[in-house]
Amino acid sequence: MTNELNHLHDKAVSIYRSGCRHPSQILPAGDLDTLAKFGISAQFLYDAVDDLARYGVPDKSVFMDLSKMRADYFQTSLQGHPPLYIVEERELPPKSAAFEGVSWLPRIIRKAQCFLEGSLCDDIMYGCAGDRSFLKKYNATLPAFLAVVRDTHGDPAQALSFLTDSIR
Repeated sequence: MTNELNHLHDKAVSIYRSGCRHPSQILPAGDLDTLAKFGISAQFLYDAVDDLARYGVPDKSVFMDLSKMRADYFQTSLQGHPPLYIVEERELPPKSAAFEGVSWLPRIIRKAQCFLEGSLCDDIMYGCAGDRSFLKKYNATLPAFLAVVRDTHGDPAQALSFLTDSIR
């Protein structure tokens, strides 16, 4: 899986650099099928490549770590089944929503859960600039935070504890 994902990321970067600006065209159809067997959407790959090209992040190692966690969750917890429901942006906690006075925390937790489940709508990215900025304040990474959400079933108190421990 690692070699395939690594190759697909490299190929998508090359296709993006050649002018592709649409998720459904970021890889040839057969490669999109390979991506889908891991439970990874073309939109997620496209968003990662687009942000890498525009902002220099997330780098390939972050993409790989997130993809491996999603693939593992997809294959084990979900037994390879796609989500029954897609969570739209309006259903996410607002950016201003807070837990224990920490704005953005409820939103990023829900986005992480939806990413793991494969239920995040195409308009929203786990790991967007807002998520990266939020986690940077705590010296935390996207993969580490995703693992905490996965392991605690999205418990906000434990997520906050992880973040406060990260800055110490």
